[in-house]
Amino acid sequence: MALFHASHECEKPGCFLHFTPQLCESTAYKRGKNSDPNHTIFLPRILHRSAFDLEIHSTMDRQHGSSSHAPSPPPGNWRRCSISHNELVKLQTGGFLPPAFMVPVRAGLVTYQGGRQAEDTPSPNKGERVCFVPYLIRGLGFPIHPFLRGLLKFYGLQLHHLTPASVLHIAGYVALCELFLGIEPHFALWKRLFCLVPRSHEGSIYQVGGAEIWRIAGTGYPSGTPKKASEDWPSEWFYIGDAPLPDPVRIGLPEFSAAPLKKRLSWRPRSPRLEEDKSVHYLMGRIRLLAHSGLTMIGVMATCIMRGVQPLQYRGHPMWDFNGEDDATRHGREGPDSTEDLVEILSSLYKGEKEDFLRTNPLNGFSMNNPRGWVSEHF
Repeated sequence: MALFHASHECEKPGCFLHFTPQLCESTAYKRGKNSDPNHTIFLPRILHRSAFDLEIHSTMDRQHGSSSHAPSPPPGNWRRCSISHNELVKLQTGGFLPPAFMVPVRAGLVTYQGGRQAEDTPSPNKGERVCFVPYLIRGLGFPIHPFLRGLLKFYGLQLHHLTPASVLHIAGYVALCELFLGIEPHFALWKRLFCLVPRSHEGSIYQVGGAEIWRIAGTGYPSGTPKKASEDWPSEWFYIGDAPLPDPVRIGLPEFSAAPLKKRLSWRPRSPRLEEDKSVHYLMGRIRLLAHSGLTMIGVMATCIMRGVQPLQYRGHPMWDFNGEDDATRHGREGPDSTEDLVEILSSLYKGEKEDFLRTNPLNGFSMNNPRGWVSEHF
């Protein structure tokens, strides 16, 4: 039996899932309460400035800092919608959301004659899906990236089951693959690097944010700990029309369902002993080399921010074919105006001191001007 020691990555930087060769007799998949920073998981050994617009960040921060709510519902429940139509228009103008004529959006909060009426829980119309503003700020775009759609299906998730930190993990991974490995997001590699952990209250998995992606320690993955989102993020939801992918075989987000979330075996960490894909071994070596050379996930996402690209959005071409300011995948977005603006954005996404973010040096990554020539020799 392989033993994994796990701690909540959003609470204790640098200590995620650690593999040790210790043996045990239990075959259960166990986890303590969410507040405990030292969980143990047992599993069988054979088992508009940019896409991260500063105005949007500051608007959401002002709302959280000035709002006075009634007693909060239990953790993990839906909260009364706090996103208005005007805020959705700002998101469209800033490039976070497609134009209204392409993909319609609708607020769950209506303002009229000085009054406000908000929905307590989502009730989408036919063809509508539910999304959260913090997801957009962390790299989600529409239509969604096929890799994200595949993960939702593999894990048996709705979009709202993910935490904002989990969305940032997926966005960072897609960006790492396209920008610095020069490949499409690699599913077998993902399973070697990440696992899913349930978040629960009194024995029930959260309705919202009930599944958290954790990074497995000891893999050599670039450092970078997502900052925990505001406690109010479950209220920052809105409706968006289904945006299927251009490929008719690939659908967009799954139809909305409020059914209780259930754990699956696919959530468990995958033992390194089960890995038979030679390409995974090669890519793990490449990742370790990149991390050793100083690449961090903060630097990876900084590159996306500078380019004005949402990693989790379907794009006509991957990021290694990015061709500069006129690239069609930017959707009208621009990079930050200054280093200070970039630092402000990064510090809202990742843990760390602003002085540390000032030392972040975004690497170019692959592009039309920096082609991925070496990759073709291996893939």
